Amino acid sequence: MFTSSKPLLAAVLTAFLVALTACGSDDTSGGIAADGAAGGGAPRAGGTLILGENADEPTCLDPHQLSTTNTTVLDRPIFDSLIWQDAAGKLHPWLAASWQVSPDGLTYTFKLREGVKFHDGAPWNAEGLKANLEHMRDPATKSPLAASYIAPYKDSKVIDENTLEVHLSSPYSPFLNVLAQSYLAMISPKQIKEAPQSTCEHPIGSGPFIFDKWTKGQSITYHKNPDYNWGPPGAKHTGAAYLDGLEVRFLGEDATRYNALLSGEVNVIDNTPPSNVQDVKANPDLGFTTVDRPGHPFSIWRNTGRAPFDDVKVRQALTLAVDRKAIVDSVSFGQWKVASGFVTPSTPDYASSLEGKITYDPARAGQLLDEAGWTAKGADGIRTKDGKRLTAIALDTGVNPQNTQILVQTQAAAAKVGIDIQIQNATAQVASDRTAAGDFDISVGIWTTNTADVLWIQYASDNITTTERRGQNTTRLSDGKLDQLLTQARESTDDKTRADLYTQAQARLIELAPAIPLYNRPSLVSFQKKVQGLDWDHAYGAVNFYDTWLG
Repeated sequence: MFTSSKPLLAAVLTAFLVALTACGSDDTSGGIAADGAAGGGAPRAGGTLILGENADEPTCLDPHQLSTTNTTVLDRPIFDSLIWQDAAGKLHPWLAASWQVSPDGLTYTFKLREGVKFHDGAPWNAEGLKANLEHMRDPATKSPLAASYIAPYKDSKVIDENTLEVHLSSPYSPFLNVLAQSYLAMISPKQIKEAPQSTCEHPIGSGPFIFDKWTKGQSITYHKNPDYNWGPPGAKHTGAAYLDGLEVRFLGEDATRYNALLSGEVNVIDNTPPSNVQDVKANPDLGFTTVDRPGHPFSIWRNTGRAPFDDVKVRQALTLAVDRKAIVDSVSFGQWKVASGFVTPSTPDYASSLEGKITYDPARAGQLLDEAGWTAKGADGIRTKDGKRLTAIALDTGVNPQNTQILVQTQAAAAKVGIDIQIQNATAQVASDRTAAGDFDISVGIWTTNTADVLWIQYASDNITTTERRGQNTTRLSDGKLDQLLTQARESTDDKTRADLYTQAQARLIELAPAIPLYNRPSLVSFQKKVQGLDWDHAYGAVNFYDTWLG
């Protein structure tokens, strides 16, 4: 996602950044235009749109502290980003009016858009951008995402009111791309300075909607920012949003969320239950739109930092024991495609040459477990070694029914080869804390981003959580060869060299098996036909409401 002579190097960088942002194509149906809008007629202002979300509710609304799947949907109404990424993957100025990159890739000079104000009246300027970059990397922020995304950020220098010179410690090709994500959106610098403790509960941005209230476990409400006049490039209109208000309701049960759409209780549902997609498409009163998310596929992650998955043969065995296609087909009703590697095909530098390398072979799984010394079996068929059962603890928050189904089916497959997976229920916060502390064996999840640099974020040893910094290498994998490949790839400005390095890294990950890649997950959005002008935040693949209106 994230991306001789000086003219030649500049050209190479430009071409690379454009290519790096490509993140898949829209697949729309149900009467949706290519931009995700339904119907026709002139847009009109007014009304409150109600969105039904699943129960993947964050514990904090500070974009620099968030890591839930629904983050972009919840935060994008409030916050703008420095850069905007369009459907074709091209980067455009947004809160940044322009930028220049030094030939060595270490200095970025941003000219900022003038006339922008935050919801608390604070002006947007170079000091504000600097404050945000410092907030992202501040250990006190405990950023699970932004700090990883801008890890090469060194410092910055205010040149004048609207110009900031940013210095990196090493070349970092994805830098511009990550700045398009809502995880690195701009918070009011006044709030960062005067009330940083309030960013979670009362977020202040510069976006088209102003945060109203968060009733935890139930809903979040927003109202229109009447002064908004700096919408993202490619928007269908200028000025304030059409909608007077926006409400997000957390409806954890799939059936509840779907029935709420049918009854008109909500106007739009995100995370449409896969079992209902065909019904939505067949309903003349409803519309459906989808976009593929780039990044790391939804996976079963294993903790390589402790037994039993500190043994690569045990990890490989569990991968071989799981019939990934059977699980994905049964859970998604044909809406998801089985993953073929550690990045999705819509991600730049996806290694198509490695397709078919992850297989289903229970017999070979048994052989690997024998080789690992787990040769004895108890009366229930679970393998033992030195009197200890081959047991793994899987954490399940229960907020996503499909995730629970995946764990249950994985548990059944593992038992057939002699691995006992014990599923433990935990709240999202407890699961997050235990994962960060390494107190688990199995977890599930997805990591959406528009760059193969997701592999560095997920698997580089520098990203293992420490007391000083919370990283995103939840598998706690530490492999020198992989670290070297990923570091060289993220610092490379040559397309061919970078692609080759990422191919080697993906092959190494298949060998190391820190995770079981399951499926490439799309966003599935259904809506009432009176909802018009739905669009996408393409830096993530999330629905966006700036151009939306109610017919």
